[in-house]
Order: sequence, then C-alpha cells, then structure tokens
Amino acid sequence: MPYPFHIARSRVLSSARPLAFTLILALAGLPLRPAQAQSATDSATAEALFNEAISLLENAHPAEACRKLEESQRLDPGVGTLLYLADCYQQLGRTASAWATFRDAAYMAKDRNDERQKMALEHAQALETKLSYLTLEVTAQPGVHVELQHDGKAVGEALWGTPFPVDPGKHALLASAPGKQIWSRALDIVDGQKESVVVPVLSELPPEPVTVPAPAAPVPEPDTSGETQATVGWVLLGAGSAAIVTGGVLALLARADDSEANAACRPDQTNLCDTAGVDLGDSARTKATWAGISAGVGLAALGGGVTLLLMAPTEHKASAAQLALRADVTANAGSVSVRGSW
Repeated sequence: MPYPFHIARSRVLSSARPLAFTLILALAGLPLRPAQAQSATDSATAEALFNEAISLLENAHPAEACRKLEESQRLDPGVGTLLYLADCYQQLGRTASAWATFRDAAYMAKDRNDERQKMALEHAQALETKLSYLTLEVTAQPGVHVELQHDGKAVGEALWGTPFPVDPGKHALLASAPGKQIWSRALDIVDGQKESVVVPVLSELPPEPVTVPAPAAPVPEPDTSGETQATVGWVLLGAGSAAIVTGGVLALLARADDSEANAACRPDQTNLCDTAGVDLGDSARTKATWAGISAGVGLAALGGGVTLLLMAPTEHKASAAQLALRADVTANAGSVSVRGSW
C-alpha cells in the first residue's frame, strides 16, 4: 500500500511506492534529479519515463519499469533515478545489478554532495552478502589470442581469474580464437553461489575437406561411320557417272574413227585399206575397248554407291531411297542420268 506522501522531482509532484521506509525518509523533500538536464527535450522525456516507471512499480510491473528507468537515466542522469532503478533490479532478483546501481548512486551523490549517499551505500552493503560470484579461468595457450565473452559481452584478460558479481539465473560463456573451435558453456547460478569455470585449451579446427571434382563423364565420340559410308556412296556415284560418260564419249569417237576407216578401204573388200584406213581401224577398236571398260567400271561404281547409301544409318537412308539412276550406251550415242531428291 503506497505511503501517503509526495516526492518533489524537478518541480513535478509524483506519487511513488517506497523503496524501503528508510529510503523514503531520505528521499522525502529532496530532488531526485539535478536542476539542470542535458537539454530541455531530454529533461521532458526523462521526466515522462520516470513518472511512467513509478506507475509501473506501483502496479507490480518491475520488468517494464526497469526499462523505463534505464532510458530516463540515460537521458538525464540523477541520483533519485538510480535509486529507484536499483530497487527495481532488486525486485527482479538481479542482486548484482541492484548492488552495482546502488553504488553508482552513492558515487553520484558524493560528487553532488547529496545527502542520499549514506543511504545508497547502506543498501549496497546489505546486498553484498547475497551476491553471486563468477570466476573465469582461461587455460594458458601460448601464441593464441583467446577472446572470452559472458552473456555476449567481452571479458578482458584483466578480469580473468578474478571473481566478479553476477545476477542469479542463466548465463552463457563463449571462448574463441583464430583457427580454433569455439568453446561454449551454459550456467544457471543461484543466490549467493560462487561459481568457477575453467576454459580449456581450445581444440584445433578440423581441416577443411578437400573437394575433388568428380571426373567428367567421357564424351562419346560421334559415330561418323554412317556419314563416312554415305560419303563414299556418293563418291562412287559420281565416279561411276563420270566413267559411264567417258565410256559413251569413247564409244562415239570409236564409231567416228570406224566410219573414216571405211572410207579409206575398198568398197568390195573392207579389209583391204590403205595405211590411213588401217590406222583409223586400229584407233576405233582401241577406243571401243576402252569405252566398254569405262562403262563397265562406271556401272560397277554406280551399283556400289547405291548399295552403300541404302545400307547407311537411318539419317542417311532418305537420300538413297530417293535416288534414281539411268544409263544408256548405244552404238550411236551414250547417255547417263542420275536423279534424286534429298
């Protein structure tokens, strides 16, 4: 139940629940803050936060009240705000924080010649028997720069091995160093406990796995046998066609020589010829012989070419299937034709 009194704070009256009866007596009639603030805006904001925090404390909401008081103290530091903040921490069971804040209030009161210095020290001394302490021992690791953290805040080497007060509850420790595995530990500390933790030699980081790329799957060489076969087939077709044409030309020339030879021979005895007729007759026979050979070779080549094209793989058969060949050789003339669609 609130005590029926008011505390003057920067010329504003504010109803407050007492920290304790002695605290109220010490605070009564004394300003909770210095007359001058950092700025008018900071002063007004700090005042609003303080008043709201007091209301929260009266309605048993210390966690929210502590946050308001912390911000109010940051904006406009004051002995009174520190005292209420210390009491707020104490209500939350944060004995180390309350003890440290009471001491801060005592130092500030001393600097400002504030009568509340003695009261702040008395409250800090009353909490000392309830404090929990944590000692962090870091095993020596020559050449290794160890970084130690307590609840996310760095713990300097000067504090290693020295007991320091901590709030009861859960705590997290973490130690790290370049090239070393991270070490961590969780603690749950109770009121009045003295806990000592030894940080061991940090283990080496495991070597990074060497990733060996999988061998690339062999790329099969393209099968060009069908293409080669088709190419040979077309070459044979071309060569055969040329040979047949050559044979036809030779046949025509042989016929012409034979006609001229007849003119140089006796009409009644065609085997009696002068020298020119004999030569022309020999030339006609020679050309006729080569015409036959050439035509035979050409026809064989054409037949081979057509066969290769027809036996080629599927992608090459379409051309061969549309192929049409015609060759004509007569005594009077010769012709060859190759038609196809592809």
